[in-house]
Amino acid sequence: MAHLLQPIILGDCIPLRNRICMGSMTRNRCVDDAKPTPATARHYADRARDGTGLIIAEGAFVSLHGAEWPHAPVMFDDSHAGAWKKVTAAVHEQGGRIFFQPWHPGRIQHEDMPMLKESGYPVLAPSTVPAAGGKFRLLEGKPGHTENITEIGDPSVIVEQFKQSVLLAQESGFDGIELLCQGGYLLHNFLCSHANKRIDEYGGTIENRCRFPLQVLDAIISVWGPRRVGIKICPSDDYNDSAVSYDELSEVYEYLIRQLVIRELGYIELSRRGSIDRAQDDYFKTPPRLQGKELPDNYDTIAQFGPLVKYPGSKSLLMVNHEYTVDEAEELLRENKADMVCLGRPFIYNPDLITRIKNGLPFAVNDRGGMVNYGPYTTPDENYNDWPAASA
Repeated sequence: MAHLLQPIILGDCIPLRNRICMGSMTRNRCVDDAKPTPATARHYADRARDGTGLIIAEGAFVSLHGAEWPHAPVMFDDSHAGAWKKVTAAVHEQGGRIFFQPWHPGRIQHEDMPMLKESGYPVLAPSTVPAAGGKFRLLEGKPGHTENITEIGDPSVIVEQFKQSVLLAQESGFDGIELLCQGGYLLHNFLCSHANKRIDEYGGTIENRCRFPLQVLDAIISVWGPRRVGIKICPSDDYNDSAVSYDELSEVYEYLIRQLVIRELGYIELSRRGSIDRAQDDYFKTPPRLQGKELPDNYDTIAQFGPLVKYPGSKSLLMVNHEYTVDEAEELLRENKADMVCLGRPFIYNPDLITRIKNGLPFAVNDRGGMVNYGPYTTPDENYNDWPAASA
């Protein structure tokens, strides 16, 4: 795995030990008023100690909103910044690098979820179009995404929330920012024509629908500069009622990526979710949620959009994401089709993932049943910090 394990400089200013990134994945562990705990610090520090090139912290709400799970983190005030400072310090003590991921769930919420209900915030989205699907398992009756949506009147208010959150992340000692712009969440809502029915400067044309995500990105750049900023996008996404037609995704993301490249970000992360997930659907029919939104046979997100990011003279690294095997990732890097790879779930069950890759050892998998890392749990470390290393 010579290419995966090769050092790289991110944004001309952040040396990384290798080209492997630990993706952002919530663990439902921020039980202290949505702040990380000592168990959180141990979790990230263990993976930094093992030599992970870059760690993306689990996505943190920029305001007191709730999503489809409890105990996700928030970066809203000085108390949150102080708690995260202990996490970044623990990572840095192990020679690691860690980025902060700000996000806003948009229409993928329910007003009866505890955090949202206690805050008094409405469910905010570009338009009052509810998302299909979803299931809030903690609520009686397990309802889907709410139909009680308030259209955002002045998007600049949300832009300022993102800016304040990344200012706090800077105080917390993070090394940079990864903006989440996929998954059917707020920034992604603005991009999708079926979720954004606005008739003002934020809706209608592709340029208008991209305006809000780019304004958020520019606000982050005004704090951090472009070289310590990355963005995560997924043109073929179908999560949280986010799927669009092939023609729409082609037009929107060609425009958006060209705008991102102009800004000379540290990296642009392309996820292939949806493009490989759909291939696992029934061969003889298209699921109702995707009718009219089929992708071409053997569709490859990275083949379509990767060359817009990775070309001679480009200032931005290309990171690829979603269900890559080590061999797949190594081949992409060897063929110079990507610069870094982001891995997710393997990092949950393998605190020594980099060591396993170096030594050609198989990855541990979840043999405890279900999504145990999300809980319930009786101690802070259960199914979180108690996954054994291969040497054990």
